[in-house]
Amino acid sequence: MSTRLILESWKAYGPLPNFRRFRLWAAFALGLAGLGLSACETDDPCARREAACLDVVLIGKKDDGAGNPIAYRGLQVSVYAPNAGGATGNTPPDKCEITANGSKMVRRVYGSEMGPVGMTLVSTQVPELTRREAYSPTIQGKLTFQLPAEFNALADRDLDDTLIQYGNDDERIAALKDLRDRDPRAIRILITQSGQSKTAWDSRCEEGVYSSSEWLIKRYFRVGQNQHLAAFAPLDGATPASL
Repeated sequence: MSTRLILESWKAYGPLPNFRRFRLWAAFALGLAGLGLSACETDDPCARREAACLDVVLIGKKDDGAGNPIAYRGLQVSVYAPNAGGATGNTPPDKCEITANGSKMVRRVYGSEMGPVGMTLVSTQVPELTRREAYSPTIQGKLTFQLPAEFNALADRDLDDTLIQYGNDDERIAALKDLRDRDPRAIRILITQSGQSKTAWDSRCEEGVYSSSEWLIKRYFRVGQNQHLAAFAPLDGATPASL
């Protein structure tokens, strides 16, 4: 089990990567690998698709609004297994708060409800996060987690095989929302900041605002067997410090 932090500018993509371009690039790269045309060999189990891995991309402000540099300090990223109470129907209700942070709406859990009841898969503190280059549109860091081998060994059934039994999209979406607390491959990502009673970002709160169509496209956060998943986390709920 390992964790890597890579600071990136994403200068070619703007504040958020172009998901369509990323999918096309990924498909092209996989095609080359299948033809034996990969650029280089690697021992990284994430790159070799021999482990369950997760990228968490941290996206922050580029300055304090007046051009002064800032830093994000005291951040911690934790990845949890699904809520243990889901299988018995005793899942605690999500306590997601929606507040305005400037022009953005921030969704996060808070107070005594901050910790999910699922077991911790991985957790790490983030070194001070600052803007790397003048042309970088936002402060960004990418944490790569290799999830435990026990997690990767869990059964992985294609969700499409489960959803096909339902007659319409409303039933499929309801099934997905129920399944995310029972699917052993579901995850919940929390980003917290020392000294703050509210989370900086919570993947479960983001799931709660998916539209009906997005629920079938994005579903919920889960990492399949030997899959390398990417999650993009805007730090609107974090408090930056002046440099």
